[in-house]
Amino acid sequence: MQTDANSESIKMITRTLAMLALTAILSMIPASGSSATRTDAISQAAQSFLDALDEKQRAMATMPLDTDERATWSNLPVIMVRPAGVLIKDMTDEQQRAAHALMRATMSSQGYAKFAGIMVLEDLLHHMEAQNNSRSGPLAEAFLATRDYGNYALSIFGNPADVNWGWKIAGHHAAANFTISNGRVGFTPTFLGSSPMEVESGRYAGLMVLAHEGQYGIDLMTSLDSAQQKKATIADDAARDVFEGPGRRKSLEKFEGLSSKDLTEEQAHLLRRLVAEYLHNADHDAAHAQMAAIEEAGWDKLWFSWRGPIDAGGKFYYRVHGPRVLIEYNRQNANHDHIIVRDPANDYGEDWLGKHYEESHPSMAEAMENARRTAEAGSAQDDE
Repeated sequence: MQTDANSESIKMITRTLAMLALTAILSMIPASGSSATRTDAISQAAQSFLDALDEKQRAMATMPLDTDERATWSNLPVIMVRPAGVLIKDMTDEQQRAAHALMRATMSSQGYAKFAGIMVLEDLLHHMEAQNNSRSGPLAEAFLATRDYGNYALSIFGNPADVNWGWKIAGHHAAANFTISNGRVGFTPTFLGSSPMEVESGRYAGLMVLAHEGQYGIDLMTSLDSAQQKKATIADDAARDVFEGPGRRKSLEKFEGLSSKDLTEEQAHLLRRLVAEYLHNADHDAAHAQMAAIEEAGWDKLWFSWRGPIDAGGKFYYRVHGPRVLIEYNRQNANHDHIIVRDPANDYGEDWLGKHYEESHPSMAEAMENARRTAEAGSAQDDE
């Protein structure tokens, strides 16, 4: 029976990945229509999602626009930090389709393919870890159970019919905060991660969901001459993680590394290519607007910094930092990476809304204690 279940799981993952491959091909096609048309489509998709929920789910999914819950999110597994909103695994097929329609309306096809691919990786991780079976006990079993495509939650802030509102998706390795305000779309902060970064063996050997982010940083760093590399390198050791992850914004107080003023034309092109890769996970109109904001603040205000060796197979970290964008990439280990995109001036649409949100996140010790309590509660239920 277990073999049949694994076979069916693999078939399901195969079909899903084929769909994502086709979606990724479409990512180069720009969005059409005016910004107002795009935000209308996003609002309609959000309302359709809410209409598909039952009364109890709708109460879980909806919150005021001014609540600090907007800035409370995590990239950790749900057993450690349970995101607010309705989990995909608790939705009917109709509700899931409405959730995906909202994602597609707000993201580019590139961004949607990455988000959906990371979610599918959870099922693949479940299969891989179940096969390895290297850890046992209630806590290990509880962590394995959270490796689930459905452990991502959606929440709506405010009324999608209003000019100002927002929505959020959050779960392991995929979290994004969207703001819709007077025909504009904000998409920061956005966090993505992949583990495995590249599937090394088996049916999916070679699969990479975040295919370019690490390499584009290496391309820029290796294009620099020795003097430029010395300026860009701010530490010999790689970072433990991105610095401005959940609950840690504004922790980078100064710009460091190599100023974009000191780049050649070719190097500046590589920097723009890198930034565009991150921004165009959002709807293309929103990405172009964010690029325009960076232009207005001045591309010469951007700084590029690096930590660790220049080694595609090892741990390294890089950052692009300026008044209107913060991009961080961290290679956690040889096959695990994290990225985050922020707008230091307008995360959560704060500048547009004239509102400050207090960002929070439990400590790792608190998150692990949450996991232990959840595992113990599940074990106690199994014993009854």
